[in-house]
Amino acid sequence: MADLFDKREDGFPVLNENDESTIVPGLFLCGPAVRHQNHVFCFIYKYRQRFAVVAKTIATSLGLPAEELEMYRKWGMYLDDLSCCGEECATC
Repeated sequence: MADLFDKREDGFPVLNENDESTIVPGLFLCGPAVRHQNHVFCFIYKYRQRFAVVAKTIATSLGLPAEELEMYRKWGMYLDDLSCCGEECATC
């Protein structure tokens, strides 16, 4: 699967803002290998907050309604604003 993602200089996969492969549209990465700039997404606080971002991207691409996913934002489970995140694993 390594050929499905471009690699950053540090070896982590290159992803777009929705955690999608930049070379294989529709292929998403979830988990601790997700990196955006210097942001590290640990399981407990961050990478699970990215699931709704991926779900909304998939729903939108299929022409399905995604408004209900905004509930995840209210619950603190929709992380699309990375300005509150540093390199440390802490809640946003």
